[in-house]
Amino acid sequence: MTRIIFIGATGTDIGKTYVTCMLLRQLQQQGYSVRAIKPVISGFDPEDIEPSDSGQLLLAMNMPATLENAIRISPWRFKDPLPPHLAAAQTGTSLDLDDIVQFCLAQVEDTLDFLLIEGVGGIMTPISYDQNMIDLISRLECACLLVTASSLGTLSHTLTAIACLEQSTIKIAGVIISESPQNYTDFEQIIDDFKKIISDIPLQYVQRNSQSETLSSLLI
Repeated sequence: MTRIIFIGATGTDIGKTYVTCMLLRQLQQQGYSVRAIKPVISGFDPEDIEPSDSGQLLLAMNMPATLENAIRISPWRFKDPLPPHLAAAQTGTSLDLDDIVQFCLAQVEDTLDFLLIEGVGGIMTPISYDQNMIDLISRLECACLLVTASSLGTLSHTLTAIACLEQSTIKIAGVIISESPQNYTDFEQIIDDFKKIISDIPLQYVQRNSQSETLSSLLI
């Protein structure tokens, strides 16, 4: 039975794609069948796919970063780096939550162990003026891995995101601290802070310039 995991975040440019790629590689190395999709992406340049979030996911799955493959994992692509509801509006279209849910669930296969779904922006990023990423997670009835930062303000942002997820009765599979360019204090102290303040949720972390944790332990 496929386990669906939504990779959400407390904001944008925090490290969702980096974390998702790490999970893909680690699960594959452990012999699991795993696929990742990013249904909606903004800031997507069809002339330069490899650096994009979709391109990085494809490479982590050992697939060429071609437009054809990008369409398969990211059917809603927008060039402008805007919140998806605005990016869609600028192209004269709109995003339909039902369509996104149906696309995600259609990726489930009997032989697939894990389906990783990377969100866009933070967990409260609007899909439309009355629906957001949390609505998508709720409709998918899956757990959320919450990626957060190590910059000043992250504790408040993380606690707010957790409260929103819990209010929507969404299971939190874990919190992953993705190291920011500027930590608010020593990184070891940040980890200790999180462990003391968020003591009831599994915690992992990613340091960009050192050996990373085995993130897949949050899922298996």
